[in-house]
Amino acid sequence: MFKSILLLLLGVQFLFAGEAHELATELHYIESYQQGVQTASKEHKLMMLVVVEDGCHWCKKFKRTTLSDTGIKQELQGIVKVLVDRYDDMPEKFESHFFPMVFFIDPQSQNILEKSYGYKTKELFTNIVHKAMKKFNNLEQ
Repeated sequence: MFKSILLLLLGVQFLFAGEAHELATELHYIESYQQGVQTASKEHKLMMLVVVEDGCHWCKKFKRTTLSDTGIKQELQGIVKVLVDRYDDMPEKFESHFFPMVFFIDPQSQNILEKSYGYKTKELFTNIVHKAMKKFNNLEQ
């Protein structure tokens, strides 16, 4: 009985983990925190970590209306973009109870430079991106 319940729970988690994979694939984002840090460090770029939860209406809307916008894609061109499920392997400081959660991270120190939680319109998200880029550029000087 216990084995059946455990297998069912693992199956459900695997099934839902596919949503994060699907969003990352559609957006062409990296799907691993560690890979994102390595890439951003190597390229000396700011890293954006988007944490989503399966079944999250606001995560899907954020992807559909904000992250998929042509203007936002241009704003994010010089940033290493990562999208993961809340249960993926990443440091505890990126855990959240609000989704989507977006962290802008200095890959060298892995410090959070800027963060945003919940759905954001294109205009609000553009402001957050600009603030994060400014902080990152000040670190680089």
